Amino acid sequence: MSRRRAIWLVARRELLERGRSRAFLLSLVLSVAIILAGLFLPSLIGGGVRVQHLGIVGTPPATVSEGLPATARLASLTLRIEPVTDVGSGESRLRDGSLDALLIFPPDGSLPTYVVKTRGNQLLQQIVASSFSTPPQISFRELETADPNRDTSLLLANVGVILLFISIFTFGTWVLTGVVEEKTSRVVEVVLSTIEPRDLLMGKVLGIGLLGLVQLAAMVSVGLTAGVIGGRFSLPPTTGPAVVLLVVWFILGYALYSTALGVLGALASRMEEASNASSPVSFIAMGAYFFSLLVAINDPSGTAARIASFIPPISPMVVPMRAALGAIEPWEMVGSALVTVGAIWILFVVGGRVYSGAILQSGARIRLRDAWRASGQ
Repeated sequence: MSRRRAIWLVARRELLERGRSRAFLLSLVLSVAIILAGLFLPSLIGGGVRVQHLGIVGTPPATVSEGLPATARLASLTLRIEPVTDVGSGESRLRDGSLDALLIFPPDGSLPTYVVKTRGNQLLQQIVASSFSTPPQISFRELETADPNRDTSLLLANVGVILLFISIFTFGTWVLTGVVEEKTSRVVEVVLSTIEPRDLLMGKVLGIGLLGLVQLAAMVSVGLTAGVIGGRFSLPPTTGPAVVLLVVWFILGYALYSTALGVLGALASRMEEASNASSPVSFIAMGAYFFSLLVAINDPSGTAARIASFIPPISPMVVPMRAALGAIEPWEMVGSALVTVGAIWILFVVGGRVYSGAILQSGARIRLRDAWRASGQ
């Protein structure tokens, strides 16, 4: 039997058996339900009332002073009006977030100006305009040019990283548990009488990975479609490339982590031992996840994010996020992918040897060095 056929037969078995299992179907349904709940539940249950802070420079007409609070109450908006000494102070407070808007009344009685950091709260702007006797008698100014796609891009970047982490780790863990279960039940001894251990590992990674790809595609498709139809967001121009990269980096990230977990699973004889053996990979994955959400997303073009894009355990989380924000160069994506593919190949070669030496060993947990020697290669 050729290696290609052996790998495909193992992958096909994993695909059919696990794809028809209740665990996979339940995981698929729950994942889609969580995506839909995240999109629509906040608007259904509502949230706490956020106080809007409006700064005023100068002396407003009496009609405006009286009309602003009354109009805000009619619109169910909690409004705090604060006097500001000068325009410079007001703009500084807009930039640091302590004010939501600034209304400037020039001393010469000319046209008042409504100033915001970036265009955002349309309701507050409408309330201010309505407080004038013959609205709108104000001009509008932004301190920073707003990117209409920024919020959506940021949302897609956050959600994409979360989906990647969940998918990679969920199906990587399936590889780990599958290896341990087969080793414990001695099924692997029968399987290895016809195929090579390395082909068994590759087939298992491939079959479970295809299921993971199906679930990821379902979550992304349902999320984007429901979000657009429900009016939750409009898709920015970077959506197409970002989704493609999300799929590509799921494949690369899953291949990297699941191979490592499969190899570590072969070192264990019980599920409890497998959990301990896989701890280093779990810590690395969690570190990459938190780095992408806490560091890279705040400065996707920074030095830290650029360097992390070329570190294989971190790049599956960082590169798609940077792409969703439009903060990565094409050569960085290609270079990062090549480095990760190289790391996966090395892991298959080295890990395949360890897997071969450990998969048929029983008893106490095997050390990496002993498994390497036992392979006889």
